[in-house]
Amino acid sequence: MKTAKSILCCLVTALILMTVFLAFPRGKSAVAATARYARADSKAVYFCEKKDLASALFTIPYTYCVEILSTDGDWYYVKYAEDGNLYRALYGYCKTDNLTPLDTPPENIYLNMPVTVTFKADPPAGSLPVLGELNVTVAFYGTYYSGATAYSYVLYDGDFGYIQGAHDDYPLNPLPTEEKPEEDKPSSGANTKLITALALTGVAAAALIILYLTGRKKYFRPDR
Repeated sequence: MKTAKSILCCLVTALILMTVFLAFPRGKSAVAATARYARADSKAVYFCEKKDLASALFTIPYTYCVEILSTDGDWYYVKYAEDGNLYRALYGYCKTDNLTPLDTPPENIYLNMPVTVTFKADPPAGSLPVLGELNVTVAFYGTYYSGATAYSYVLYDGDFGYIQGAHDDYPLNPLPTEEKPEEDKPSSGANTKLITALALTGVAAAALIILYLTGRKKYFRPDR
C-alpha cells in the first residue's frame, strides 16, 4: 500500500509540473537567454566597436545573423563573419533592438558577398603611358550612411575601409511565415494539452485520497 501511495504521489507531482509548463509556455526572454544567434529583422542594426552607436561601423545585412557571445543590458557582445576566404571574424556590440534570438539559425548565418572595386589611376603629365583600370575583389560586410551618402564597409588585403555605394542588392534569407495569434485566445492545441493534464491530475489526486482513506487503521472501542 505504501508503495502504491508513493507511486501515485510521484505521478501527481509530475502531472502538476506538466500542467504548470503548459499553462506558462517558454517566451522570447527564455529563448534569448539560450540562443546562440540573433537575426537582423531591420536594416538599421548597427555593428559597433563599443557600446555606443557613435562607434558604429556598418549595419548587419538584413535577415542575416550575429553570434551572441554575451548580454549586457540592452547590448549584445557579438561575433560577425568567419575567418576564411576573403572574410575575417569581427567582434563588437549590437543593440538588442530589432535582433531576434533564434533557436535554429538559417543555412547562411553571415552574408558572404565579394564585391568588385574598380580603381583608376590619375593620368600623369605629358605623354607617359597610363595605367589602365585596376579591379580588385573585396569582402562586403555591410552598409554605413553618412548623411544621405551610402558607403560599404569592406575588407581588402587585411585592411578594413569604406567604398562608395550601398551594395544592398544581396539575396535575403527566407523568413518564417507565422500566423498572427488572436488576442487573448490561446491555441486549441495548448488548450487540449492543458485540459488533459488537469483531468489526469484530478484522477490521480482522487485515487490518492481513496487509498489514504481505505488504508487508515480502524480502531474499535470494546463493548462495556
